Amino acid sequence: MKLILLLSIFSYTISSFACPNLQGRYGNCYSEIKKFDGEYIIDQHQENNYVVYNVDFTNNKTGEHRTEVIKTDNSRELRSERVPSIRVTVKIDAHSHCEGDAVISEADVYFFGAQVGSFVSKFTIEGKQLKSNVDGAYLNTSVHKRIVCELE
Repeated sequence: MKLILLLSIFSYTISSFACPNLQGRYGNCYSEIKKFDGEYIIDQHQENNYVVYNVDFTNNKTGEHRTEVIKTDNSRELRSERVPSIRVTVKIDAHSHCEGDAVISEADVYFFGAQVGSFVSKFTIEGKQLKSNVDGAYLNTSVHKRIVCELE
């Protein structure tokens, strides 16, 4: 019994240190395409034996505001999300985990039950920069999006 308790505490401690500290307010964002007027606010906390990131994104020019909760326990989460650029609502089946100094989210996207996309997102912090890399495919088109924001 003591061994089980010791292993539980050890695995809890390791998992809490396995995820990067992304908490902060990030502005001056740019992508490989263009600079945009927006910011990310990330809050994080420990829940059971995994880290939860609450990510708020605001695009100051378009008024778009998104909130996402990323649970790094690798459990599947199903949600609906409206895609503003094409004005449709899609279903997303996603799961997230920490790997080294990164938060990795994998998601499949469905429209009327048919899979229309698949993405892998990777969030890292390098110095005072938050880096977001998204790679995947959507409607048979390859997608590669890079965003870098500065800690304020």
